[in-house]
Amino acid sequence: MPAIFSQPLRLNYLQYSVTSSRQQFGTILRVLEPDAPDDVANPRVVYLLPSTPELSHRSGDGLDEALQNDLHNQYGMTFVAPTYSDWPWMTDLPDQPMLQQLMFFIEEIVPFIDSRYPSVPRLLIGYSKGGSAALQILLRYPEKFAAAAAFDSPVMKSTPDQWEMPFFWSNPDHFRNFSIPKLLRIRIKELGSVARIVLHGYGNFGKNAPEWSRDHLTEAHELLDELGIAHVYANERYYAHRWDSGWLPEVVKTLSQMTDNPR
Repeated sequence: MPAIFSQPLRLNYLQYSVTSSRQQFGTILRVLEPDAPDDVANPRVVYLLPSTPELSHRSGDGLDEALQNDLHNQYGMTFVAPTYSDWPWMTDLPDQPMLQQLMFFIEEIVPFIDSRYPSVPRLLIGYSKGGSAALQILLRYPEKFAAAAAFDSPVMKSTPDQWEMPFFWSNPDHFRNFSIPKLLRIRIKELGSVARIVLHGYGNFGKNAPEWSRDHLTEAHELLDELGIAHVYANERYYAHRWDSGWLPEVVKTLSQMTDNPR
């Protein structure tokens, strides 16, 4: 069988190598800026949170999607794509200093980007475990991030019992501090009247979910309604569980409208 080649990657972005004691080995940080950043009236930094370790394109690539769709220029946004040495559930293992994923992001990645783009609102986008990470980070640090979007993500997990989760939360009590349903109830006041959460798409974790999963997005939507937390919920169209299935431009457009407050 002949070799199969992917579409070429467009490497029109900044790429940093990152060495941190909070990761098992060196990682990559990529940054896609607008072509004319000084002309942007409403700059925003958008973190694209991964669903797989290292720099992997097994399910497409969020930064390449932003580039191919010219989202950085269309919306005047700077897209930031960090990588991780292990599965990025965005947790911190208490007994393993080289698996401190959340603190690596909050205390190292974000300040590094802030130093280059000071006083710019921060947004979060992810799918699958990256979408759960996006909502979790917004809920844990609502003062740091303006909004978060999750596409087809297991956001309603209340116990760490599937996929790689038992490794990252071997103590279920530790998981409670990362559980999105619990965090939503804690953050009602901070998130009530202004929409800062986007739940988008369906597939593995939305409408018509497979037998091994459940409709996490609808359950999250219903809980948000019950709590009176403003949000955007869109499940009209099926998208494959990948970065490159066409959902990212819609999500970026929604986040842009939610945060469209030029200086």
